[in-house]
Amino acid sequence: MSETLGLVKLGSSEGYKLEDLKVELKDRFRDYDVRVFNRLDIPALAFDSLREQCHSTRILVLLEEHAQTVGAQHLLGVTSFDLYVPGMNFVFGEARCPGRAAVISTYRLSVGSSNNPKLFGSRVVKEAVHEIGHMLGLKHCSEALCVMYFSERLADTDRKEADFCSNCEHRMRLVEVE
Repeated sequence: MSETLGLVKLGSSEGYKLEDLKVELKDRFRDYDVRVFNRLDIPALAFDSLREQCHSTRILVLLEEHAQTVGAQHLLGVTSFDLYVPGMNFVFGEARCPGRAAVISTYRLSVGSSNNPKLFGSRVVKEAVHEIGHMLGLKHCSEALCVMYFSERLADTDRKEADFCSNCEHRMRLVEVE
């Protein structure tokens, strides 16, 4: 029986279609049963009204509880709210490493892509794969084209591939064996 990798929309906005992301992730994480779950509300505790952003670590707590409720071994939340962690202006996403929960935001991934849905979709897939990699135990990679490379800005995300480099792919196989 394969483990479940769940996807859940956070908040009420439309943004990226999770069914499209599901197709992309099924192709990359073949050993997982990728499923879309019902939408969740962002917890009020996560929203910082002064910053007008959501604290991503607080969202991870909600996702961990929800993963247990729905029986998913791993759960990725996708939101259009801007995310941050203390000490950083923003993050594209955050994950427990290793762990059960991750979240990505489409807020900044959509910048400059209004006339290019393919670019926007590519960014969402890359950040989703990146955060799932963290959930599965991978750290950041120094290879600029690897999906596990740390994206400090959109140019980093646009430059990197949507797949793991050979070293990260090897590490991923080792994690799956454990």
